[in-house]
Amino acid sequence: MSNVVVFDLDGVITSEEAYWITAGLVLHELAYSPRYWNLLGSESYVPPATAEECDEAGHEVLPRAVMLGFKARAINSNWDTCYAAVSLCLVDLLARIPDRSSLFPLQPWDADWIAAFRHALSQVEGDKHISLDSYRLLDEPLFQNYVGFELFERLNQYASELFGQQVEGVFARYSPFWMLCQELFQESYLGDQLYEQEHHHAPSQQGRYGCIYLEQSILPAETLRSTLQTLREQGYTLGVATGRPGREAIVPLQNYGLYEYFDAAHIMTHTEVAQAEEKLLARGDSTSLVKPHPYQFLAAANPDYQPHQAVPPRGSFIVIGDTTSDVRGGQAAGALVVAVLTGALTDEARRLLEESQPDFMIPDVTRVPELLQRLDDLATIQRMQFLEREKAEILLRRWFMRYMDLEVDEVKLTPRRSR
Repeated sequence: MSNVVVFDLDGVITSEEAYWITAGLVLHELAYSPRYWNLLGSESYVPPATAEECDEAGHEVLPRAVMLGFKARAINSNWDTCYAAVSLCLVDLLARIPDRSSLFPLQPWDADWIAAFRHALSQVEGDKHISLDSYRLLDEPLFQNYVGFELFERLNQYASELFGQQVEGVFARYSPFWMLCQELFQESYLGDQLYEQEHHHAPSQQGRYGCIYLEQSILPAETLRSTLQTLREQGYTLGVATGRPGREAIVPLQNYGLYEYFDAAHIMTHTEVAQAEEKLLARGDSTSLVKPHPYQFLAAANPDYQPHQAVPPRGSFIVIGDTTSDVRGGQAAGALVVAVLTGALTDEARRLLEESQPDFMIPDVTRVPELLQRLDDLATIQRMQFLEREKAEILLRRWFMRYMDLEVDEVKLTPRRSR
């Protein structure tokens, strides 16, 4: 495994802008379609029909800064960032309704409940647009220092305290409400034609543009091709660990001319993670294997790896990521983690990324070949032992694995400066 480099995609290889717009379109449709919340009392809903309209509508209800805040909080999957935004807005709208008693227990995925919610909202006076104040809820003390799926758990607790009614499991990954948002996300991302090809039935709403056509690489494709080619020439096997489902991960790589540089056996998408979770669940094990769980990184590095097997020593392979969940998951998997700053686009995101303590930080993936070449140099390890002895020991253990095919359980350096 010592010659394997596993890349996250979004924020590292691919841009997330198309996904962020998609998340906003899901919220826009839920808010303003008569099928759902219908905040403005419209008789019909016409989805944005052009790239410009998609961009405007998506960012109107879900600004880019909010999405960056979610990413900084290690909500890594774009399905989950979408769901976080929708959930916060739903809580805010519920808080505007004076008498909410008939809406409990909360069932925001159920058509009858949605109709009752829509009617209750129609009785509320004043502005009913999605308020950007909804997202400031995460500034409340209850949410401080919580990241990832912990935020959903805290949202259930917050809603219980706010409404004086028990709210349990409503805001949770894989809940019926999450599944509703995921379905709408896929419809908006793929557009009518691709969605029907992929799912073999028509989408719930016709006329969607398809944000997949807005996809872009994070850096010029030629630059990325050159970087990956250099890594291959250095003897590395390249893999992927991404929250994207299979086709959505592979098609952009093919479009950018990058897919050929990756080893198919080392590509782990959400599709494979979900399949592994299903197998566990059939045995009564409900463990979530999505990042920051180390499973996806381990399976990308070693295709024979199975959940709950022993983790290799630190430094056994390389992970290139851009979020705290990449750092936490990669290090838990025994990897040496290199964080790139192309996905940390705010001061908060960069601060949280630094606090997660990746092994190394670089501006973008173009610096990876030179960094790895330097880290595999014994002279570098010798210099590092004086200031970062633990990291130098990891690198030396990795050197033995990579160049001498020796698995060393422990390396101890005792730095002595020459006289």
